[in-house]
Amino acid sequence: MSAASRGIRETVLAGHHLAAPREKREGVAAATTSTRSIENLVLVLFWLLVLEGALRKWVAPAYAQYLFFVRDPFLVLLYWHALRANAFRSSGMLLKVGLGFALVAVLLAFIQSLTFGDARMFIVTAYGWRQYFLYLPLPFAMAGALNEASLARFARHAFAAVIVTAPIVLLQTAASPSAVINRGIADDVNLQFQSFAYTAGRIRPSGTFTSNVGVKELVVSTFALLLAFWLTPARARKVRLPLLIVATAAASTCLALSGSRAAFVHLALVLSSALLLGIVSGAGRIRRRALTIPLVVVSAGAILYPIVFPESLSLLLERVNEAAGGGSVAGGILGRGLGDAVSFISFFGETPLTGYGLGLGGNGRTYLGSSDPTLLAKVAAESDWARHIVDLGTLLGVVFILYRVVFTVTIFARALRASRRSASPLPLLLFGYVGIGLFYGQLTGHGTVGGFFWLYLGLCMAACRTALRPNR
Repeated sequence: MSAASRGIRETVLAGHHLAAPREKREGVAAATTSTRSIENLVLVLFWLLVLEGALRKWVAPAYAQYLFFVRDPFLVLLYWHALRANAFRSSGMLLKVGLGFALVAVLLAFIQSLTFGDARMFIVTAYGWRQYFLYLPLPFAMAGALNEASLARFARHAFAAVIVTAPIVLLQTAASPSAVINRGIADDVNLQFQSFAYTAGRIRPSGTFTSNVGVKELVVSTFALLLAFWLTPARARKVRLPLLIVATAAASTCLALSGSRAAFVHLALVLSSALLLGIVSGAGRIRRRALTIPLVVVSAGAILYPIVFPESLSLLLERVNEAAGGGSVAGGILGRGLGDAVSFISFFGETPLTGYGLGLGGNGRTYLGSSDPTLLAKVAAESDWARHIVDLGTLLGVVFILYRVVFTVTIFARALRASRRSASPLPLLLFGYVGIGLFYGQLTGHGTVGGFFWLYLGLCMAACRTALRPNR
């Protein structure tokens, strides 16, 4: 080989050696940019979840049915960034099985639409698929992208949201059901939002949401974050004390005025997770706080509630007594919860093996109207597990229920392990909020409820990962 040839070869090789690190650096930079985009898009999804109802009630009620899907383009964009950042790299079998369900459901929905006899069924099954599977990858993307700083940043935004909501709830409680702040700005009755009746002519406030269900989810999820940060020593909080105090007062106000029995039951689960943290935590200081602060919260609430909001407490107790049916557990809150866990069994006898139609067990039957009144009345399902049987069929529905059970047990085990090995209260406190929803709550049946559960499941999974592998 001549000297000139050797020189050319060395120059080419040197160029390759220089290019490789540059390409690697560019790849790392792109992944970092995508990770930051995921963090920002998670916050966009959260705020759209909180403000979607405000847009539908007070900005553009004529487009309310379209604004229901306003989050979806941002979710798809988040998935694109998650693929660029390789955020799904450690998702494991839970995501793979979930995506398998999503693919099978596409074929199932097509068959159901063809056999139903109404062309509108294609729209119903598309909506049903969206409710079931579009948000399923979200928590896995969040778990692979968010870090400790991201979680603290999200918490600050959640605290800001509940602080904004509290004065709206106060105004709604004082206003009449027909006031604009409650029903929206639409003159057409069909476009107005009717708040759930309370008692004595009062309503349960809906805040920026279209129903009080959204307020309940915002309050309980925020309490889970608040309690986690109150349990964290001041030096490690990354949230300023004044913000914690104001957000706690705001969340307490929303809870007291919500009129929601379910909110108090759900909050009891969050407080129970804090007590469990006090037993299993490997950090002595966290353990002591977890065993005392929930008791302080309950005691303070019991003392202040009748003093600050006596009328709201009276109305809430009246609702509790009505639900109890004169002391019968079967007719009370506990009976209702247990009923949701077993009601799916009653659908086994008549439901076809391939189901009636994806989405038909929920709002789909309302959209179809009088297409088949006998069938639409038969498929009405109140609980998510019953809805799975109606939508997916007796075989796939049961398998999907088992998938949710395994998912719940897996995340609980991760949260428990993270709490034992780290000083972070977040994993177990966040599971205290999302656990019941992931198990058998309205994860696929209610847009707002599902939105909160999927987002906070992602926060819980991210908190578990950062607690177990903080340097990753």
